[in-house]
Amino acid sequence: MICRPIAVMFILFLAASLACQSLSGSAELTLTPTAVNTPTLAPTATPDPNATPLVDVTSIAATGETDPAQGGATSVDMGMAGLASTEESASGSEGETPVQVETPSNGASAGGGTASACPASGQNMLINPSFEGSYAAFGAFKELNHAANWFPWWQDGANNLRPEFKPAEVSVAPNRIHSGNTAQQYFKSFGQFKAGLYQSVLNVTPGSRLQFSAHGQAWSCEEFGLCPNGTSVNPANMLMRVGIDPTGNNNWSADTVVWSAYFNPLDQWQVACVEAVAERDVVTVFLWASPDGPRQNQDVYWDDASLVVVP
Repeated sequence: MICRPIAVMFILFLAASLACQSLSGSAELTLTPTAVNTPTLAPTATPDPNATPLVDVTSIAATGETDPAQGGATSVDMGMAGLASTEESASGSEGETPVQVETPSNGASAGGGTASACPASGQNMLINPSFEGSYAAFGAFKELNHAANWFPWWQDGANNLRPEFKPAEVSVAPNRIHSGNTAQQYFKSFGQFKAGLYQSVLNVTPGSRLQFSAHGQAWSCEEFGLCPNGTSVNPANMLMRVGIDPTGNNNWSADTVVWSAYFNPLDQWQVACVEAVAERDVVTVFLWASPDGPRQNQDVYWDDASLVVVP
């Protein structure tokens, strides 16, 4: 009699144990795995190709000449690769009368007053104002050949490619020379550019009013085959101008540069002028060109520049 209750209790205990194990296994099978959150990466912003570069690349021209204001020749180069280009020599139309473009001074930056005759007469303070003599490569850039005492600048980017610089020679295309034997030429086939040259001038009297002038010419042709005489066909607007920095800074993009109006001297010589009041004993003058569209041939020519004191 005693064994039967014990046996019954043992059976009940065993059944309860099996039921607990069954419930535990069922719970583990119904667990939902924890979701893993993957962060979404923000798209990379596309840089503005026309933004002002933050770094100037400074190097010394092969001639050993240096910018007297900064101790070296400065070029603005954002380091982006350009397209290879070739230049085809051609002469333009002849017998055209140069057209003078008088550009008023910037009243706020240049000290106000009425602009003088363009170009004004006086003692020229520039060295090699006519871009004569031998041309030298600019540092390691063998395709950048510049006249003595002038230094190239440029901006590279998606729409601004580094142009090639070389002398235009009177024996090849006499109409591309304003006077003498050579003029400074630069170009970029099938591309646009924002580029020019500069020269810093020492021993300037602070407070003196200065006029900078230069003769410019341009050639812009959609396809070389359409321009057998070297004239412009379906051209870009070449957007050429001249500038003075009365503080002597050699950065073309500085807010201190006083610029002339743009001009577009296609297939003829025109002269542009700008005036400013010197703030230091050194000033810097700039030549600028920036075509507003690509063409197979688009060339810029500069000659006979002048920096004089005006009343």
